[in-house]
Amino acid sequence: MIPFAVEAWQLLCGEVQPGQVVDLRQPDRFARGHLPGAQNLPYERLQAEAATLDRTRSVLLVDPAGARAAELATWLRARGYDAGYLEGGIAAWTGPLERP
Repeated sequence: MIPFAVEAWQLLCGEVQPGQVVDLRQPDRFARGHLPGAQNLPYERLQAEAATLDRTRSVLLVDPAGARAAELATWLRARGYDAGYLEGGIAAWTGPLERP
């Protein structure tokens, strides 16, 4: 089980290793750079497409600053997912970014 709020340093040092990282930003923002291995599923599609997420793996949600990701992590947890969010969002990330 991953913590509800995950700090960037926890990911960088390997203390927390989510099974899947979901970036909630719009595709153009995602294309500018995202956490390594992240998949893009914008906010407005997450609830409709939550069934596409692997329930057997933890989910870390990432957004610009963390607030909306926290809301949606709560929503996913209420539906049985092991979900958390990146505290401070992509703005708090100091590690490498991946680009498509």
